[in-house]
Amino acid sequence: VRTDIVKYLQASRKKPYIKRIQFNYYHGFSNNIYSKIAGGIFEDMFYGIGGELLYRPYDKNFGVGAEIWGVQQRDFRMLFGKRDYQINTGHINIYLKEPRSQILAQIKGGRFLAGDSGIQLDFSRRFKSGLRMGVFVAKTDISDREFGEGSFDKGFYFYIPIESFFQKYMKGNTGWGLRPLTR
Repeated sequence: VRTDIVKYLQASRKKPYIKRIQFNYYHGFSNNIYSKIAGGIFEDMFYGIGGELLYRPYDKNFGVGAEIWGVQQRDFRMLFGKRDYQINTGHINIYLKEPRSQILAQIKGGRFLAGDSGIQLDFSRRFKSGLRMGVFVAKTDISDREFGEGSFDKGFYFYIPIESFFQKYMKGNTGWGLRPLTR
């Protein structure tokens, strides 16, 4: 599903498009249990609805969550059109934060966007400036024919807080990442 990125970039070139519109609702059931329900256009290629239930003890450095999402692929023009591909995804997530280095390790197991099942490891760190950098690897049951390198995926990313570019506080961030694919 990610190999269609060139078609999205070509179709939205020099034309207005919608990158993201997302509505979130957060609720805390207690000091340790939280929920998120979200709907909208999540990214360039998909929109949908779903949510996560998270258990995170206040005074501990770990959390455990379960998430489920129903998503549909967007039209290449990246407006409100849709394509035929839709799928339900879901994961069990484990979050561990190492107190000294402040590195967050995330382990995610379940069903991914391509319908493959597997596990993803993500290691990131957020600095005092708000900069967040990370790397990830994933191993799933998808074949080499469907996804160039088969069941193994990897990449890195970083997010820069938007306030870095302005004199006053601005909420949000901008990011960039690299996920080398061969097909």
